[in-house]
This record gives sequence, C-alpha cells and structure tokens, in this order.
Amino acid sequence: MGFAADDAAAQGRVTIGTNPQGSLYYTIGSGIAAALQDAMGRQVTVQPFTGSSVYLPLISAGEVTVGLNSAIDAGGWYSGETSGEALTDLRVLARLWPLRQAFITRANDGMTEVSDLAGKRTVIDMTALTGVTAVNLATIQAAGLTRDDVEPVEVSGLKAGLDALVEGSVDATAAAIGIPLTQQANAAIPGGIRYLSLTGETATEAFFDETLPGVYPLEVGPNPAMPEITEPVVVSAYDIFLTTSAALSDEEATAILTALYDAFPQLREDYPPLRGGAQDAMGNASNTVPYHPAAIAFFQEKGLWTDANEAREASFAQ
Repeated sequence: MGFAADDAAAQGRVTIGTNPQGSLYYTIGSGIAAALQDAMGRQVTVQPFTGSSVYLPLISAGEVTVGLNSAIDAGGWYSGETSGEALTDLRVLARLWPLRQAFITRANDGMTEVSDLAGKRTVIDMTALTGVTAVNLATIQAAGLTRDDVEPVEVSGLKAGLDALVEGSVDATAAAIGIPLTQQANAAIPGGIRYLSLTGETATEAFFDETLPGVYPLEVGPNPAMPEITEPVVVSAYDIFLTTSAALSDEEATAILTALYDAFPQLREDYPPLRGGAQDAMGNASNTVPYHPAAIAFFQEKGLWTDANEAREASFAQ
C-alpha cells in the first residue's frame, strides 16, 4: 500500500526517488539524502527504480516524497503527453543542475558526430526512461537525421544500453556523460568510448525550443573528471529538478528546501555535476511543472523569484 506525503512526513521519513544504482541520479540522490538527514535530523533514504518514468507517478501520488527528474520527464508526465493521463499534482521544489546527455560509441569504430549514426544500430527507445527517449530522438533530428535513418534499438534503461554497447550488439547508446556507468563502459571497451558531437545547421537551441522545449546544445571540453573526452564535444543538455507532489505540506516542503539550499555549496564541492548548478539558480524559470507554493514563497524570500518565474507559472494555468 502507498502512503500519502504528509503521512510519510508524520512518520519522520523522507524518501528520494532515483534511477538505479550506478546512475547519476542515484549518486547525487545519495549525497542529497545524507545532507538532508544531517540537517533535518530525520531518516532520509534513497529509493532506486528502473527509471524515472516508473517513480514519477509515485511522486505525484505522494508515495515517494521527492525525486530527481529532468524537465523533459516531469513536463511530459505533467501534461499527459507521456502516458495520456496528466499527472497534474506534480510540482518542483528546486532546479539542481543541467544534465548533459550524449550518444556513445566505441571509440575505435571511427564515428565522431551524431550524423555518423546513419544506418547504425542505435539505442533510441528506453522503456523506463521516456525523457531520455525523447531527447535521443530530438538529438538525431537536430543532427539532420530521422528515426528511419538509423536502425533503432529498444532497451529498458541506461545500463542495458551500455551493456549492449560493451557486448557489441549495438553501435551506439545514450547516457549522461561522465557518470559511473559510462566510465565503467570506457574501461571495459578496448580503446574506450566516444561521445558523439552534435553538429549541423539545425543543432541549435532554436531547433530544440520548437522540437523539445527544455533541451539545449552545450559544449563540453576535456577535463580531469572525464578522461574519455579528449577534445571539445557538443552534447544535449537539460535541467534536473527536485520534484514532489502538490500534496506535500508547506511545512515539509520548506524544511526540505531549506536543508537543500543550505547544503548546496558543499554538495557542489562533493559532486562535480552539481557545479553546473548554484544556490541562486535553484529557482530558475526553466521548469516544465509548476513550483510548489512553499518553493515560490522560499525563493521570493531569498530574492530569487523573477518576472520570468511569474510568466512561467502563469503559463501552466492557460
């Protein structure tokens, strides 16, 4: 049986929904859980699932307190475009960081750009990660390809796709760059992996705004944290939020958000992907789901709520 968000709070329990162990969501979710537990003096646990598409309905229903979700995933479920049934009780508490996603190949296969995937066995559909699927499709379109130009492959999630790449049963899959799963694949494949660069006339933010709002092209250069990147590469990026339910009480939402806000500088030090985020960007108006009322009040008090936020919130009422 599920439990309502306020019931969970009454029991002193906070759960954080994430993708499976080894995923970026799980790694960062674990860090957030530890920080919240220290600050709140209550049990905070990470609850991993096959994919965010599995736990978003549980968050909306209040059966999982909060979760890490992309703007793409959350927006698709909120609007009903993903499942046909709108989860209108979804809310966001804070923007966390921009996730950088790329198509990945075996470096020795000689491909360097997304357009090189023409005719290749390419993971497009991830059944447990509808947001990743949407970004995969938009990314090949931005590179000038269509679904029919590749040999599309369906898998359950990130690990299944990377396992298939290591085994040689696919030519390309997709995942967030630099996560443990991709680095494991880099170590397991002779010659390592390569992130394909997004190039072409339509590889622009304007194209993504029309095709899949919330996604934008982002260049990533070589850095010590990701030795698999040897030269600049353009990937697809989109923001990750801490999501919750409208049923979460204002008191509980404020307690979680206050603890997260105060811990964020240290979390950025401990988890490199979070360095793309910042305290003063936690209320950014890049959300595809309304902010929780307590979050709106919190960011107003911090002086971080802008006219852009007001316009974005008004758009959900239309």
